[in-house]
Amino acid sequence: MILRSLYRCLVWLHPPAFRLQFEEEMLWIFDQAVGTWGAAILIADASISLARQWLTGSVLWIGAGAVIGGIVPLVIGFGSFIPWTNLWHAFRSAL
Repeated sequence: MILRSLYRCLVWLHPPAFRLQFEEEMLWIFDQAVGTWGAAILIADASISLARQWLTGSVLWIGAGAVIGGIVPLVIGFGSFIPWTNLWHAFRSAL
């Protein structure tokens, strides 16, 4: 039951409005699926959902969009000055 406690904590950390709407259903699905396809998948899904709910419910996504929106024009505008082949080779050798 440690995994259920962990899952319940993840559900509890969701924003209140989301939690009130989906908590019972999420716990029911966990109880039904834990014996068939594993709790690890549901714990990973709850973790992703937790991040998504807090980001979409706040203004953090605006900041993330601004950063991406600022980087894309720089890469397009100055892309010819970036040594892409050197970066690619360094990346492949690091793997």
